[in-house]
Amino acid sequence: MFQSKKDRQNELEMVTIDELVPENHLLRKIDHYIDFSFIPEKVRPYYCEDNGRPSLDPLVLFKMMFIGYIYGIRSERELERQIQTNVAYRWFLGLNLTDAVPHHSTISWNRRMRFNETDIFQEVFDEVVHQAMNHRMVSGRVLYTDSTHLKASANKKKFSRKDVHVETADYIDELNEAVEQDRSDHGKKPLKEKKEVNKTKEIKVSHTDPESGYLYREHKPEGFFYLDHRTTDMKFNIITDVHITPGNIHDSKPYLQRLDRQVKRFGFKVEAVGLDAGYLTAPICHGLEQRNVFGVIAHRRYQSKKGFLPKWKYKYDENLDRYV
Repeated sequence: MFQSKKDRQNELEMVTIDELVPENHLLRKIDHYIDFSFIPEKVRPYYCEDNGRPSLDPLVLFKMMFIGYIYGIRSERELERQIQTNVAYRWFLGLNLTDAVPHHSTISWNRRMRFNETDIFQEVFDEVVHQAMNHRMVSGRVLYTDSTHLKASANKKKFSRKDVHVETADYIDELNEAVEQDRSDHGKKPLKEKKEVNKTKEIKVSHTDPESGYLYREHKPEGFFYLDHRTTDMKFNIITDVHITPGNIHDSKPYLQRLDRQVKRFGFKVEAVGLDAGYLTAPICHGLEQRNVFGVIAHRRYQSKKGFLPKWKYKYDENLDRYV
């Protein structure tokens, strides 16, 4: 017997929102293992205790940003629309079916203004890593790091040129001291002091997004970008560190500093790290050796210049303590 259900949408039903969310839903797992109750206490100093209108629950605003990141919803307007119709999102946020969803402008204002120039997002990130460690999901023994470029919302043809000072790498002074010590141990005269040269280079500064950097590398897109430097733990691929720099910063420049931060912040006892060929630089190799960390770094083939010998043609003579 033919029948239609088009008129059943106005029927009243007794149901809880918890019944509408599948038991194996990803947000249920996240809610089970991560205790978000620390967030209101961390953000309390950024709210007035006795003045102004009652604020929206900051926990809801942070969880909305988590949903946007987890499901790749980049637009805050779209995030608001998705939460209005997605029962699982409402359940995760603690909203009933008839509760109003916070306006997208509220999320944007809190992200850009209330917590601007604060470390609150880093503190929340670190606390989640600590909870993962408590669940034995992070060991801190082997870490993998890489960076990926993120396109800035900026026209690559609209920029101004600016000269900036190029700072000498931190390891240069230490390297010079080691060279002088080695020459002294072998009875050699010290090298002549080099005159300091104030090196500068010209960079492109975007008119739209001056915090971004102009990326120009072989086999990479050209334009204004950011670099997302990310470290993951080997045990369960949990992200333990995220650091954003302009796109014209070399991948390896912030690496040792971020590695030291993780060791200090989480108490990691790092035994080995995995890096791609972009991190095969003298400062990184030297820094890892100092820290007694075994570095597994992808090989890079260098083309020797005309008139110069490639590295593989040099052999170390232990008796003479020199390369020949």
